[in-house]
This record gives sequence, structure tokens and C-alpha cells, in this order.
Amino acid sequence: MTRHADADVRRNQVAAALVRVVAERGLARATLADVAEEAGVSVGLVQRYFRTKDELLRFGVEYVYRRAEERVRQVAVSLPVRGTVVRLMETFLPLDPERRDELRVWLSLIQASLTDPRMAAVHQNATLAMVDGVAEALAGAQRAGELTDAADTATEAAALVAFVDGLCLHHAATGTRFEPTALRAALTQYVDRLFDGGAAR
Repeated sequence: MTRHADADVRRNQVAAALVRVVAERGLARATLADVAEEAGVSVGLVQRYFRTKDELLRFGVEYVYRRAEERVRQVAVSLPVRGTVVRLMETFLPLDPERRDELRVWLSLIQASLTDPRMAAVHQNATLAMVDGVAEALAGAQRAGELTDAADTATEAAALVAFVDGLCLHHAATGTRFEPTALRAALTQYVDRLFDGGAAR
């Protein structure tokens, strides 16, 4: 393994530990020492790659978005496109412990991005890429004749992403009313309305 590859492995190891620590203790209570202990490394090693907590947090949110992108790439694109859209959006839902931890971190860092322009840029770029990807999928549905030509794919993509974000937020805030089965059902119903002509109003 090259030195660069080893550094990437270490940085990702630390980022994964950050996710677990922030998910359990919250952003304000997470320290470099906590993250180092969770990662099974020294504080000095963490500081070798991240000089400050802010640098670690920025890398942490990038790590969360990279994990989301990896899940998206694993979604098989097939007809009907409606099913592909549902599977695509399900990758963003907190349907397992790992994604629930990542959701907690994402929500914590959203607040931090309000006063950190560099972190805000990471959020903005990732969100725009997500909306563009969904819009492309919806445009494919139009070409396949599954979605009405009257649908504004850019607007509908932004609405769908916002809807899924809302499901995630309410799951984190309430839990019991937004468990995995309910999340899946709500998403499927939303996509069904969209594909069955709800966007043509």
C-alpha cells in the first residue's frame, strides 16, 4: 500500500469514528480525544491529518456525503424508472444503524454550515448534485413514457429531495412515527403520486 493510500485509509478511519462519536454525544461534546479513542489511534495521529476540530468536521461531512454517493452508485438502473427512483431515494433514508448515525451527524453539521462558508459549500455542492441526479432520472422517466411531459423535472427533483430530507428530519426528531416501514411507505406513495400524474396539475 502506498503512503498516500495509507493516509486515505487513516483519514477515513478517523472520519468513521467521528460519525459514531457525534451520533452518540452530539457535536458540541465531541473532542479530538474522543474521536481518537473511538478510532483506536492517538490524538497525535488525528492531528497529523486534521490540525483542528473544524478541519476534522469538514472532512467528516465530506465523508458522510461520499458514503451516500457510494450507495447511489450501487442502485441498479432498470425499467420501470419509477422503481429505480424509489430505490435511489431510499439510499438517503435512515433505514439501518449506519445511516441513522450519519443522519445525526448530517443534521449537526447542517447547523455548523450556517457560520462556516467552506462547510456550507460542501453541503450546497452535494445537494445540487443530488437534485441534478434525480432530475436526470425523472427526465429518463419522461423519455420512457412513464412520467408526463408536463412535469418540470428540475422542480419535481428539488421537491422530492426536500421531501426525503423532511422524512429524515422527522425520523431523527420523533422516531416512533417515522420508522423504516413508514419511511418507505411515505416515499413510495409520494413517487406514485408523481408518476401517476400529480405533477401535471
